[in-house]
Amino acid sequence: MRSLADVKNSMRAIGDTSKITSAMKLISTSKMQKAIQRYDANLLYFNRVRSAIKDILVHSHELHHTFLEKHEKGHPAYIVIAADKGLCGAYNHNILNFASDFMTPGEKFVVTIGQEARAFFERKNIPIDVEYLHISQNPTLYEARNLVDDLSKMYKSSEMNEVYLLYTRYYSSVKQVPTALKLLPMELDSFADIETELDYENEMNYHPSPRKVFDVLVPQYIVGLIYGALVQAFASENSARMMAMDSSSKNAAEMLGKLSIELNRARQQAITMEITEIVGAMEALT
Repeated sequence: MRSLADVKNSMRAIGDTSKITSAMKLISTSKMQKAIQRYDANLLYFNRVRSAIKDILVHSHELHHTFLEKHEKGHPAYIVIAADKGLCGAYNHNILNFASDFMTPGEKFVVTIGQEARAFFERKNIPIDVEYLHISQNPTLYEARNLVDDLSKMYKSSEMNEVYLLYTRYYSSVKQVPTALKLLPMELDSFADIETELDYENEMNYHPSPRKVFDVLVPQYIVGLIYGALVQAFASENSARMMAMDSSSKNAAEMLGKLSIELNRARQQAITMEITEIVGAMEALT
């Protein structure tokens, strides 16, 4: 059995760790709630953009645009969103293994967001073409626009023939699911969940042309997708961290309970030894 000092040191260390995990849980809860509020605030505008694009796709016949066509040249591109740090349960493990399984073998264009994503592909010896750090910790429309500007240029120059976004979709505080979303080329099936504002059969005329309108709307659409994915991934990360820290705090409380019992036993043993020594000494004197 361990000594009283050893048990007390263990209890002190576990107690300090429990305070840290409890604080991290509170911080992650606050960050998750703020992320969901930001996502909801952007959702209305994003759905209006998607509705306008679906309207063009449905009512503009023989529309040709670089964002609608898969290029013969180039390679598929994958944008993988993970965290910049750990201590968030299985969050990074789930999305990164999902991304690895989803990617097609052969040459590909890999874009990583987050230090954990970069480290994962480096361990796999998969070359990383573009990396973004610290974006996942503070998702902003500014960063999403910069990323879309780079993607649009590379897609138009036929460096890429397909673009996929791999992230963790947030459903609730206990459910987050790794998801693959096809960004380019755009397909009508991607808008199945969106209803157009007007129901008509005639062809709609756009000024100056559907192509020009597409040049403006599609980048905004992709910005909304990437920003929404960044916010959902951020919410998922903090939700997973909140659950992990809650579990750690409960485990710490359980360990402290067991150590308290061990401490009492050590005290009892120490008292018994002292009584035994006193009795032995008295018998020796008599």
